[in-house]
This record gives sequence, structure tokens and C-alpha cells, in this order.
Amino acid sequence: MVKPHQTLAQGLLVILFSLTLSACGGGSSSSGSGSVAPPPPAEPNNTSVADGVNGPLDEVQTPVSESVFGQIIAGAEGTPLEGTLDCVRQAVVIDTLDILDSVALALSEAASTQDPAVFEAASGNIQFSLDELSKDLPGALGVLTGEDCNGSGTPGSNPLADTPLAPLGDALAPVLAQLSTNESGNGQDADLYSLALLSNQLATAFQSGMSQLPAEITGAPFLGGALQTLSTTLTDIDTTLYWFSRYNGDAAATALEAALNRALTNTLTTIVPLTMLEAQAGQPGVLSTPIAQGIDQLTSALGTNLLSVALPELASAMNNELAPVLDPIENTLLPAILLAAYSGLGDSEGTDPISLLLGTVSSGLAGGGSGSGGGPTGTPLDLLLGPIINITGGSSTCPFQDTPLASGCSLFTLLP
Repeated sequence: MVKPHQTLAQGLLVILFSLTLSACGGGSSSSGSGSVAPPPPAEPNNTSVADGVNGPLDEVQTPVSESVFGQIIAGAEGTPLEGTLDCVRQAVVIDTLDILDSVALALSEAASTQDPAVFEAASGNIQFSLDELSKDLPGALGVLTGEDCNGSGTPGSNPLADTPLAPLGDALAPVLAQLSTNESGNGQDADLYSLALLSNQLATAFQSGMSQLPAEITGAPFLGGALQTLSTTLTDIDTTLYWFSRYNGDAAATALEAALNRALTNTLTTIVPLTMLEAQAGQPGVLSTPIAQGIDQLTSALGTNLLSVALPELASAMNNELAPVLDPIENTLLPAILLAAYSGLGDSEGTDPISLLLGTVSSGLAGGGSGSGGGPTGTPLDLLLGPIINITGGSSTCPFQDTPLASGCSLFTLLP
């Protein structure tokens, strides 16, 4: 990896390139000219992956947004949870991963051009994504109290006041106000060091707020998983931007690989509350472990290729690795979980989202252990085993065979 401090000429190149970028708005990400794609035009909140940064992580963001969160949101249609979960999707799948996508895009360009200027040129995309997060994060939290997550809100205010999440809102408010001020500043891109500092402040504030939340919130299905995913991802973004802002491509690539790994694992096993069901059934890891192993294959493909191949090959490698992991989740596991979780939502109109998540949804997911359904194990795993039995018609064929979740076929040993 070529580093900008190796020669004076390269250092001057960074400065000249940054000035050129500010004047003309950058160039194409596929031109091979050492420039990264300019950020999308400023819009009031991203609502789809296509609205954000277009980079190699789109191959991950799009199916997770559509196939995983799409089902989660659709199951809550017409209830107060619909808007809440959609806002969480924007913050988790689009905004935070777009920050990592900005780095991935720049690193892949630097690998093919050996031009250190792409590091500083990436600041526009990173700032754009941080700006979007500064809008969507308070919205994703504020919608729990009935606010519109796509509304502008008041910078520096706490949308979670008088709720169990108030400490998190208090911790985040000053940092989000600073991000808002940064967004409306002089119209020019902030430098990488300043952006890395802002991400550090945001991650620290989120961790501080999380540490003050009651266990009933952090352990709640969907909501608790989203908060844990955001906390971990923001911390990982902080580490990634630290190395990226110091033009250390190797360390930034390693941090990015770990960040994507944890973000996907948390999304597919805690936002999708698999680990919660496993813990209730006394079967930790029976499905979450093979999912994590499948994600390891995906992120390993990213880490191996990020600093050595062109962007199309990188995106193709990631897409080919993700599909086998997602297929059994979206086609078998997620429908079973959502059927149980949302079973009582139809009678809960007017109830606030926090009460629904802590009450109705939690009760639905715990119902597998009641024994009233006559399931094979008498534990919450029956929520999964019942639909699997229906899918297989009672046969001994495991629907996870020949997928990265094959070790999850141990569930079949629990069948009568």
C-alpha cells in the first residue's frame, strides 16, 4: 500500500487533489483515475440503498435491506411498529454501512491506482453518510415515541425524553447537534481527521447512553438487537476511520473487514432475534453459530480482495458469498420468527412502539416455551421447529442442507 507520507510529491498531490475536488465535485468511481465517486446530491434522508453511497458494500446492503428488513417491516404493516422498524433499517443498513462503504470504495480505488489522493477524496462520501446518520439516528429513536423519523427534528434536543431510552438521547444530543452544525457549515468537505474525531465522539456517546439503559430495553426483541448493533458498528466505524484518516490502508482494511463481520452477524442474529430464542431454549449457537461462520466466509472474501482487485470483481465476490447465508434465513427462519412475534399486533392499535416491543412482541416470542402448543421441545425453539416441520412435510430432510447453516440441522435431533 502506497502511503502519502512517503514522498513530498505525493503529499503535495493530496493537497492539490483535495482543492480540485472542492472546485469540481470529483469524478467517476469506475474510471480508474484515482478518484472516488462524489457523494449523492443532498436529500432529506436516505430511504433506500440506492440513495446513498454506491460502493462494493451495496451487494450486502441491498439484500439485507430488502430481504431481511423488508420482511420485518412488512409483517408490522399498519401497526405503530412499521415506521419504527423502517427507521431502524435506514440507520443500521444504509447510513452506518455507507460510512464503511465509503472507505471500501476508496481502498479499492487506491489498490488499483496506487494514488493516495483517493483517501482525502473519500471525505465527501464519509461526511455525507455521517450527515445522514445525524438525521436518521435521532429519528430512528424518536419514532419510538410517535415522531416521524424522516422529520428534521431539533438539533441538540432529546427525542427520547420521558421514555426508558432517555439516557441514550441525553448522551447523543450534543454530538448530533455538532454533526448538524458540521453539515450546515461552509459547504466544503471536512478533512478526514475531523470526521474521524466526530465518529469517535458519536461512538463514545452511544456507548455511554447504552450503559445507562435498563436490561428490559437492551434485551427486547428487535429494539435491543438494533441498539446493540448500532453501538458495536459505531465503535467499529471509529476504529476504521482512525486508521483511514491516517492513510494506513492495511489497518483500515482489516478494521473494515471486522466491522462488516460484526454488523452482519448482529443484524442476522440479534436484530433477527435468534440468539434470544436460543438462550430461552438453552441451545445457544444452534443456528447463530453457523450463520456467523457463513458471514466469516463473506467478510474474508472482502478482506482478501479489498486491496488487490478492481471494484466489479470485489462486488461480485461479496454477492456470491452472501446469498447462501441469506436464503435459509429469509425463506425459513425469519417467517417463523415473525409469525410468532407479530401474532398479537392486530389487537394493539394505538399502543406506543416501546410497549409493543416490550410486551406483545416479547410475549409472542416467549410463547414457544408455554407448552400449550404441544411442540416437540416445549421451548421457544418450537417457534422455529413447527414451521420447519410444515416446510419439510415431516420428512427427515433438513432445509439447511448444502448451505452455510448446515450445522443448524442439529435442530432436527430435537424433533419427535
